[in-house]
This record gives sequence, structure tokens and C-alpha cells, in this order.
Amino acid sequence: MPDVDKLIKAANSKLDILRIERRGQKLSLRGTLPKKPGKGRGNEQQRIPLKIYANADGVKVALARAKRAESDLSLQQWDWSHWTGEEVDSIQSAQVLAKKFAEYKKPSIKASSFRANYLYPLESLPNKPLTEEMLRAHIQQRNEPGTWARKNDVMVFTALCKFAKVPVDLKDLGKGYTAKPVKPDDLPTDEKIETIWESLKGTTWEWAYGMMATYGLRPHEIFAIIDPVGVATKTGKISIAEDSKTGQRDVWPLPDRWRERFNLANVIMPNIRYEGRDNQQLGQRMSSNLRKKIPHKPYALRHAWAIRSAVMGVPDSIAARWMGHSISIHAATYHAAISQRQHETIWEKVNKDDSQEEEK
Repeated sequence: MPDVDKLIKAANSKLDILRIERRGQKLSLRGTLPKKPGKGRGNEQQRIPLKIYANADGVKVALARAKRAESDLSLQQWDWSHWTGEEVDSIQSAQVLAKKFAEYKKPSIKASSFRANYLYPLESLPNKPLTEEMLRAHIQQRNEPGTWARKNDVMVFTALCKFAKVPVDLKDLGKGYTAKPVKPDDLPTDEKIETIWESLKGTTWEWAYGMMATYGLRPHEIFAIIDPVGVATKTGKISIAEDSKTGQRDVWPLPDRWRERFNLANVIMPNIRYEGRDNQQLGQRMSSNLRKKIPHKPYALRHAWAIRSAVMGVPDSIAARWMGHSISIHAATYHAAISQRQHETIWEKVNKDDSQEEEK
């Protein structure tokens, strides 16, 4: 059975002005055509559905009609009465459709997530017809293969095309990306964290640093704690607000002794303006300021917390929930960072617990 897409590509190589497209199971012609009578003067991108099935015979018929149309256009003899049996669609540009899609999508997504994941890719689209051919070239030009940005582009543009009812298949362009595993050497030890915290005592950063280390918080989540006094309760549980990156969640301290060690019941917020800033902006401001005062990346505290949770025996499903991400991301990101010594510690703890269970 012939590959219809290859037949269409071969047919298009014989055309100069128009293009044959497959839309679902039918074929169409697309190109710059004179406006229909009553719609003003000039030309615009339009599509002519041919009501022909997308098969080998259909491609032959479509090619013949396209050549006839190109001849009329070249000789300036275009006559819409020749196409009265066809339904003609004006083709909106990718920019126009992207704006409509953004208006549709924005209310259902958190502002920071919409801005970071959707807005930038949508604003990058050119003033050209929204087609798979255009999107493929645009995606390949924007980002390298195997990157998160490339995968995100594929996700956003596929959603846009579904909204615009433009059939595309871009999955192959998004392949190859996996979350980068954390390297153990990049993470501060518990002893190092305590030493660094000592160096921050008396500053507006000691509480934030201690909270990020003890609860594995993202930098911006310092401002998303619903009730910081939860630190002083029996379990030390705190809650992160709904408008954080991954929604509301509860988190428990690991290790619990750091609540007292870092004096976390004494809330001292960083001297940073947070009104009017979204999560991404807050996170960047927090990280850039804190990075000047500590010898590691602020996010390393969150990574270290994840490794600590495994060593302390917290199941992946629970740790992932406390951190606000999926189990698959948790495993892909952190399992490789557990050192040989930490594996032995986990093994010793599991076997100790098993022995105690048998003695009961």
C-alpha cells in the first residue's frame, strides 16, 4: 500500500504556487488566492477542500486540479465560478491562532506556569499559516534535540493545533529528553548545611536557608507557606499554598531535629519584595540573592532533602508527594545520586527494622 504522505510530497514537488495537504482522510489545496467576490480586493492565504479521499488516486486528481488552478493564477484568469462546488476556508496565521489559544488556555493554568510553559513558545510563532511543515522548521530552529525546551515546544504546539483543528504529528521531535539526574558531589552534606547556616546567623537569610534545608522547599515556596507557625507543632508539618508551582501540599521536616537547631519557629522572612511577582520571578530573585552568600546552588538544598528522605526510609511515593512532583520524576532525578554509603545505610536500616519485626 503506497505511503500517501510520500505521494503528496512528490506531487507538491511538481507545483510552484499551491500545495496539496492531507486533512484527516481528505485532501485540500492551500495557497495565496484572490479574495472571493464581495470580500474586498487583493489576495490571502486560503484552503480549498477538494472532497477527495487521501489515497493514491486522490493525489493524482488533486495534482491535476492544482495544476489547472496554477495555470489560471499564472495567466491571471482566476475565476471563482470554477470552484463553486468547493468550500473555501481562509487560513488564519499561526500568530492569530496562538493569541486565540492563549486566551482560551490562560484561565485554566497558574499564571507562572502559563508564562513559563505556554506564553513564550506561542509568542515566538511567525505570521505564517499554521501547518505541520512550518511548525517542524520552527521547532528545529528554536531548540536543540533532547532538551526540555524542545519537548515543551512540541507539547504546546500540538495543543495549539488540536485547538485550531489542524492535524499534526510532532511526537518524534520531542523525543530524547529525560530529567537530568542529580550528581552527589554537587550536594552539601548535612554537616556542611549546618556550617553554612551558622554563617548566616543574624541575617535575614538564616530562616529561609534553614526552611529550605529542613523541608526541601523550592526557593519561591518560602513565600507560599500557608502558616509558618506549623513548624512549632508536634510534627512540624507545614502546608504550601495552592498557587505554588505544583499546587497545595503538606511537608514534614527531615531531619526533625533541625527545627530546633535552626530556630525555625522564629520566622524571619527574607528582605525581598514579593508583591506582584510570580513564582518564577520570586525564585530567580531568591536564588540570585542567596547564591551570593552560600557556596552551592540554593536548589541543592531541595535535592539534598530528597536524598536524605531515601536514606531515612521515606518511600518514593510519599517523598514525591511531599516535594510536589511525580514518582517518575523523583526516581529519574534522585536515585542515581544516592551514594554507595547511603545505599548501605538504607540496607542496614531495612534489615534492622525487619529483625525487630521478627522479635515481636
